[in-house]
Amino acid sequence: MKSIRFRTRLMLSFWVILILSSCIPAYYIFQTLENDIYKEAKTNAFTQLDFIHWILAGKPVDKNNQAFYQLDQWCKEVAKQLNYRITVIAAGGKVIADSDVAYDKIKSMDNHASREEIINARKSGQASSIRYSITLKRKLIYAAKNISLANVPSGVLRVAIPLSTVESRLGYFSRQFLGILFVIFIISTLLSVFLARRLEKPILDIIQAANAIGEGNFDKQLDIETGAEFSQLSACINEMSNKIQQHIQQIIEQKQELEAVLEGMVEGVMLLDKYGKIKATNQALTWIAKCVPSCVGRRPMEVFLNPEIQESCNRILEGKDAIKRKVEIDNETIYEVNLVKIPDGGAVVVFHDISELVRLEKIRQDFVANVSHELRTPLTSIKGYAETLLDEKFRASDQSESFIKTIVKNADQMANIVNDLLELTKLQQQQKKTLQMSEINASACFSAAWETCMLMLKEKQIQVDNRMPDSVHVMAIDNSLIQVFRNLLDNAIRHSPSGTKITVFAEIGSEVVIFGVADEGTGIPQLHQKRIFERFYRVDKERSRDSGGTGLGLSICKNALTGMGGKIWVKSPPDDQLNGSVFCFTLNTPMPVESL
Repeated sequence: MKSIRFRTRLMLSFWVILILSSCIPAYYIFQTLENDIYKEAKTNAFTQLDFIHWILAGKPVDKNNQAFYQLDQWCKEVAKQLNYRITVIAAGGKVIADSDVAYDKIKSMDNHASREEIINARKSGQASSIRYSITLKRKLIYAAKNISLANVPSGVLRVAIPLSTVESRLGYFSRQFLGILFVIFIISTLLSVFLARRLEKPILDIIQAANAIGEGNFDKQLDIETGAEFSQLSACINEMSNKIQQHIQQIIEQKQELEAVLEGMVEGVMLLDKYGKIKATNQALTWIAKCVPSCVGRRPMEVFLNPEIQESCNRILEGKDAIKRKVEIDNETIYEVNLVKIPDGGAVVVFHDISELVRLEKIRQDFVANVSHELRTPLTSIKGYAETLLDEKFRASDQSESFIKTIVKNADQMANIVNDLLELTKLQQQQKKTLQMSEINASACFSAAWETCMLMLKEKQIQVDNRMPDSVHVMAIDNSLIQVFRNLLDNAIRHSPSGTKITVFAEIGSEVVIFGVADEGTGIPQLHQKRIFERFYRVDKERSRDSGGTGLGLSICKNALTGMGGKIWVKSPPDDQLNGSVFCFTLNTPMPVESL
């Protein structure tokens, strides 16, 4: 039924109503007419039977042996005039005269005692029936009555009237009825088609408008004036279209705002459906999970390969309202994962990268521990030697002078640590400001740093191979650059064996200059190379402390270069060498005059 058009269903409804309203009354009228015609035919048959009975009663008495033959001939003669069949049946049911059967064949006719009209006539005096005559091979109305006349043997007189006239009348009336019904049906069909089309047009317009609204076209407006109901319906649809358009526009704006917020977040956001599969993600989550081409439709375990995340998602989907936990995705990345349940099913998972916070916290903890350790060691020595010097007898001994020198050495070590910490703090504060750098000669800065390290170089018999040009111009701060060169030279001297060589070079490019300070020491293991620029970080703590270093030199270099727009790194061992280290850093070259 859903595939049938409204117009077709309306026409079918009209036809059903038409058939029920026309055919049932027509059938009733035809049946009533048919009954009346048959009743009239039966009445006429009884009238003719009474007439024949009256004629037969007035027939002269004939008592010769030819009485039955003469009765038969009389029946034939009267039937010929009336065009009826006349039959006389004896009391036992034997036919003694029949107008439509030859006299010599009457004896071979069936006994008529079991005929319906004969039986009923004997009971009630007269009766009738309608049936097909096997003898005459046509349908007849039979009317029979009992006779008891002086000139005819007692029995039953029967008249058979053909139904051809009655049937022809009924056929005529039936044709008239069918013709009238056909005309009514044609007129009603044409009228129903016309009305169905008029009713279907506004419905089709409404359907088209609804389809347009469903496809997102809200500009189509209905204007139906066929009936108050359709006018109200079109007005409601137009108003609904306008409201839907407003709501969709509002939803689109909110969706765009939400997408902008999610895409602008550095935190990764993942939306799970009620089945635990990823429904949507933002760009940050895609980058975190490294999904190719998309995370959508997959489970968290398939994306992150982390059982902790999958277990947390399962707990949320099972009914837990919220979960917060730290998850380590790889060896270097740690995320704080917040999971919140969605009431209608599903969950929102937010990944916040706390790797830097964890690293800074560890650096802070290491810094506090290292500062405490670095200061405690010389303080312990100073306190121990000072307490020993309180003894007047010991103070007068020859060893007191060495104790005083040790105290001075440890005090100098503490002073160096404090000075380096103050310098490091100063450099970190300068990074937050716009430094006024100028064009300076890096070679001159290196020469100034070299002079301050001459004493240490002579003590360890280390040579410096200066491969820098006489003039290397960079954008920097001269004091800061001198400090960088001094710290790198100091670091190279402390960690180089006696009698080795330190090489200094510069590679001048179009935009930056790469400086390098290479030594022939034992080198730095790969495990420590990423952390040697942290404050107080030492590869070999005891050896570094014995050499007199504070553990802040490389950290000062990194902060000074960052403030001047450069960067620093280490390569250990250098290319084509088995040991040693080379510390490289960059500084920007001055801008050409013609580009200003």
